[in-house]
Amino acid sequence: MKINWLPLAAAVAFAAGSVSASAVDFNGYFRAGAQLNAVGGEVYCVGNGNDGHKVGRLADECDTYAEVALGQNVYDKAGSKFSIHTLVAYGTTEGYRDLQGNSWQGLGDTGPWAGQRLSFREAYAKYDTDAGYSIWSGKRFYRRKDIHILDLYYLNDSGYGAGIEGIDVGNGNLNFAVIKWANNVNDDYNRNVYKLDARWDGINLGAFGALDTSVIYALPAISKQQKDVDAAGRANSGALITLDLGSNFGSTVNVSNHFIAQWGSNGFAYVGAFKNHAGDNYTPDIDADGVRLIDWGTLDWGSDFDLGYSFLWGHINSGKNHGVGDTWTYPRSGWEYSIVLRPEYKWTEYTRTTLELGYSAMKSTGWISPKDNPDAYKITLAQQFTPGKGFWARPAIRFYVSYLSGDQIANGNKFYGAYDGNWSAGRMFREAQNGHNYQFTFGTQVEAWW
Repeated sequence: MKINWLPLAAAVAFAAGSVSASAVDFNGYFRAGAQLNAVGGEVYCVGNGNDGHKVGRLADECDTYAEVALGQNVYDKAGSKFSIHTLVAYGTTEGYRDLQGNSWQGLGDTGPWAGQRLSFREAYAKYDTDAGYSIWSGKRFYRRKDIHILDLYYLNDSGYGAGIEGIDVGNGNLNFAVIKWANNVNDDYNRNVYKLDARWDGINLGAFGALDTSVIYALPAISKQQKDVDAAGRANSGALITLDLGSNFGSTVNVSNHFIAQWGSNGFAYVGAFKNHAGDNYTPDIDADGVRLIDWGTLDWGSDFDLGYSFLWGHINSGKNHGVGDTWTYPRSGWEYSIVLRPEYKWTEYTRTTLELGYSAMKSTGWISPKDNPDAYKITLAQQFTPGKGFWARPAIRFYVSYLSGDQIANGNKFYGAYDGNWSAGRMFREAQNGHNYQFTFGTQVEAWW
């Protein structure tokens, strides 16, 4: 029997006494492009959407990615509102190679990106109360924070869960959530981890700006049998603490700046490395901690010149009991830093020239390397066309030339970019470059959000 849902929905809305719903909220993001390797072979990228881009993302994105979000208010009466939110994402295989032309992306993909890498990334409902706070449940990107020029989410506790947010406490607001994550360590049943997320955002510090604070406590829910199978470390809890101070100042030069300090223990120790989506996953571990300091922002000199910048430093420290079961593969201890500058000059309302300079170096105890501090660097020059002069004006249609090199990329027969000690990416790079230890590329890309 065929059912006409439209009259039924209208009848339900009328019976509930709801106010007429607003138009569908449609927003999204996408990026796509093509690159040419001047020395032949494939194009290699230092970073990707999974790990971020330590030497800057401009001309270093080998993938296509898109998000389409649809939201709808379904009830609005006397200050109470119910809304639903969905987001579908598509992405080609994330990696250090250009795989955009592959028609089948299933090999090696797991989790939400298996098969053709099309996924529901958000599906949740929210109740905005007449008291000013909101209650939500479902799957969502939860209050993420990122550095755009690195495509690095330094805080991203996203997934399935529920919470209450926007509780006004006079100076700022409180937000609480419980979000679930599953770690299939050896494919012998999932190890569920429940992350307790508490935040106090928007604390007014006067001339210093506004402070956002976050504490995420990961609590593994593991059976005795799972713990026996996995040996030590799988059931250990861990914490991630983030302080984010946002400031805006200046007259002749307008500065928007964020200074971030993060500390993570055990399964959150990876925050001490250049790793994306901190808080999103909990990698069971023991006897380890990491610290990360970040400063990023934008400078605006009038209407014709601006600058995006990012400075990141991280350190991981591990004790004698760390790595039981070899649960995470980043070098056992050490430091890493990244510096990226993106100055722009706007010729007209719609044209600009952008230069992006990126440098990164790292050192880890016990890592076999002919270089004490292997580095990576990138220089990119791009001509862009945008609807307006603002730093964030999009869409941006780009044509660029880029140079990439450094000890982390290639040095003789060694490759220093893969954290897991797998040199296959280095082999691909050397084959693509015919033995060169550098890459010279030409390319085009569109980046858009709306």
